[in-house]
This record gives sequence, structure tokens and C-alpha cells, in this order.
Amino acid sequence: MASLRVALALLGLACLINAVPVEQVVSKRRHMIAGRPHFGLVPKPQVGEFVMQDSVVSGTIDNYIDHLNKSMGTFKQRYWSNSQWYKPGGPVFFMLGGESAENGYWVSDGDLEWTQMAKTHGAQVYLVEHRYYGESRPTPDMSTSNLLYLSSAQALEDFAYFITLMKTQNPNFQNVSWVTFGGSYSGNLAAWMRIKHPEHVTHAVGSSGPVLAELDFVEYMEVVRSSISQTSQSCADSITAGMSQVAQLLQTAAGRTTLKSTFNLCQSLNINDANQIQNFWSSLFGPYMETVQYSGDNAGVFKNSVTINRAICKFHNNNSSSLLDRLKQVNSYYDAVFGYYGCSDIDYNGMITWMQNTAFGAESSDTRAWVYQTCTEFGYYQSTDSVTAGPFWGGRGNVNITFYTQQCAQVYGPQFTNSNIQSGVSGTNWFYGGRTMNSSYIILPNGDFDPWHALGKLNTDLGSTIVPVVIHGTAHCADMYPASSTDLSSLTNARKKIADTLAGWLNN
Repeated sequence: MASLRVALALLGLACLINAVPVEQVVSKRRHMIAGRPHFGLVPKPQVGEFVMQDSVVSGTIDNYIDHLNKSMGTFKQRYWSNSQWYKPGGPVFFMLGGESAENGYWVSDGDLEWTQMAKTHGAQVYLVEHRYYGESRPTPDMSTSNLLYLSSAQALEDFAYFITLMKTQNPNFQNVSWVTFGGSYSGNLAAWMRIKHPEHVTHAVGSSGPVLAELDFVEYMEVVRSSISQTSQSCADSITAGMSQVAQLLQTAAGRTTLKSTFNLCQSLNINDANQIQNFWSSLFGPYMETVQYSGDNAGVFKNSVTINRAICKFHNNNSSSLLDRLKQVNSYYDAVFGYYGCSDIDYNGMITWMQNTAFGAESSDTRAWVYQTCTEFGYYQSTDSVTAGPFWGGRGNVNITFYTQQCAQVYGPQFTNSNIQSGVSGTNWFYGGRTMNSSYIILPNGDFDPWHALGKLNTDLGSTIVPVVIHGTAHCADMYPASSTDLSSLTNARKKIADTLAGWLNN
């Protein structure tokens, strides 16, 4: 408990997919904020887009608002369970919720990687929603003072308490293996549960987990560039030339008028408003970032429609279009696939106001929670400060680290100084170990086309049972989704390695 107290002080500063937006004025920046799309970092179908199996049971538990001060009371935390594959004596597979609302999909679809393994091993499966996301709400609202209880460390204690409760209610689950699973941020949590609660968790599979916190995550945009280049160098060259042309057009009034018309911007570009200009660049980059992040994942539109080839290079390799039109076509295609209408809102102050909404259930609530965690724990800010990637994106620093860090103070309060944000990032790496994990029996899959893999653990330590699985040519959390006849052999082989490794541990 002492280590948890230190962690909370450091980390908390001690203070599918085809949803049609409600508003006709839609901002692409609201679709991709701090690397998080509107649906969360791990795409899944929404309610009504998949069939919930009759065997899935949903419920709530009373979990502690503050695991350091249980007198604060409890809140209702949602969970889902499925016992259709369970055989007496089998393990328990536990999917940890991440930075979005949950809906039972992960325990319902029997074709997912982890449910396939559940069938093999006769496992009981559970999914628990992360505090402050969806309907698991520890506090009346999301004011900054109430967000004090939002941290990965508190979330781990939630999950540990859930395990304790399930063991108490189900004696058959007391002396069996518990395996945590997760993807992206919850991939971190899956690994960290094994590190921090080995008394409960015997094994873990953390897919695409960026286990190293980093303030200025310059590698993200570098990997987006390199993944496109590996797919098609001519495509990458076209993007570089097009972005350079945008940078030139920004320098003149006539050029800015052209950009407003070309990209259907809601506001005129103001060269004296640095925040607005960076917000414009961020909006322009969004379709490229999201496409590369999920390209080829067997998850809705990302399998065939939103891939590097289909959503980016198809347009950039069309030499009959101008460089600027190719950028426009990528953005227009992206809007059409996701059902976006109206102009693109690049108002920076409007974005800040949107994130300042403290109400649970607001359009911005999951984004507000996630950005808070980046300000207190992770950083993960995808700037173009890199010497390598900057020129590819129209110029080094077109979206700089200050663009992100200033939002912490503007949205949550002046206590979020650069120094405090960096301290939170350093505290996260100290508490969990970053890539240096003092643990065992953890599998860490990562796709090398995924920008987030740059913060993952990719190398095997001699004699260690922490097993990185690098999957060439695949994107974020690709291993978690159902197998497909068009999967790359690298993905098929990786799934087999994951399954065989876990089976070896469970059988021993």
C-alpha cells in the first residue's frame, strides 16, 4: 500500500465506429486527440452493431472511490462475464477496460484471439470497465478536483479488488490461473497487473502497450512516415511535397484563402494565431495518423477501407491530381467513410471549451478523462518536433510539444505546469519500470507499422519469461481481432506464438 501511495502522489500530481456525429459542424481534431480517436484506442463495434451472446451477463460491483482512503465510499463499476467456455478447473481470463466505454463485445465474440484461447483452455472470461469511462463513475462530475481519483494505479486496485471479490464469490476461481489481457493503454494495465499484483495475476498478454511513458513522443509521427514509406515511397514523396506546399500557402493571405476553400474550414486561417494554425495542421494530419495506426486491423472499416493503400496511397499516387488535391482527397475520403458532414472546425479556443465540459456522458467526457491521464501520467504527445519526421509533415514543429502541454493548464488548471507534467511522466516510468520490467510470464505483442510500438518493449532479455512478439507489417492491436483469410503470415505466426506460449505456461 505504501508503494501505491507514492504512485498516486507522483501520477496524480497529488492535487463499429461508423457513428454519425450529432453536430453538422464536425471537427477532425475532436476525432483524433492525443492519439485517441473518438471510439478509444482499441476499435470495437458499438451496441447494435454486434450480437450479444445470451451467455453474457452484465452487472456492477461496488468498488472503492479511493483505495487509499476507503472511507470515501464506493461507486458502481460495470463488468461483463461469459461462462459458456468454462470447464471446471479452468483458468480465468480477465480483459481490462481502457480509455473508452465498454459494452460487452470483448466477452461476447467467440472469434477473437483471446476468446479462442478461452475455448481451448476452458476459461471463464470477464471484462471490467475502467473508472471514469463509460458508466463507471466514481464522482458526481469530472471537475479537476474530482479527477484526482483517475489514475492507472487506482485502476489497478479496482481490478485487484474485482479479482478478490470474484474469488470470494466463486471458490472454484481461488486456486487457478488468472490471466489479464488488454490492448493499447489497457495492454499496459494487463502487464502492470502482473507486475503489481502477482498474488492475483499469474500471466498477462498486453497487446500494443506503450509501456514507456514519454512526454514528447516524436517517434509517433516518425513511424507514421516510415510505415507509409515502406508501403509506397512515391506515396510518401507526394505527401512530403503536398505538406510543403501547404506550409508555403500559409505564408500569404491568398494562400490561406486557398487552404480554407480546399479543406472546407469553418474559420479563416489567422497566421497570427499560432494555436489555430497548429490546430489546422493537427486536423490535416489526423486521417494519416489514424489510418496508419489501424491499417489492416480486422476491425470494421480498418480491414479494407481505411488502410494505407486504400485511404492514403490510392490518392497520393494519382499523378493526374495536384499535390494539394491529393491531400484534400485523403481528408474527403476519410470524412465520407466516418460519416462526417459540414466544415472542419479548427477553432482552438472552441476545442479547449469542449474539453472543459465536466459532465459525465458529454460528447467530450472520455476525451477529457484520457487527456487528463496524459497530463498526469503519460505524455504521449505526438509532436512534429523530430528532425527526421518534421520535414515530412511540412516543417519541424508545425505541431510542437507546447501545443499539447499548454492544454493541460488551459483545460484542468494552472497547477499543470510543464515541470509537473514531466514529473508525472517520470513517476510513471519509475513506478512501473518502463521497458525494464521486474516480472515474469508476460507476452507483449506489437505491430511494427503501429506508431505506438515505438514505446513498447520489443527486445527479449536473456532467460526472461517476458516475451515480446513483434509482428511485421501490422498495426495497433492487430493480434486481438478475429483471424482473416487475408491476414499476413506474420500475424498468423504471431497469434500462434502467443497461444503456444500461454498454453505452455498454463499447462505447467
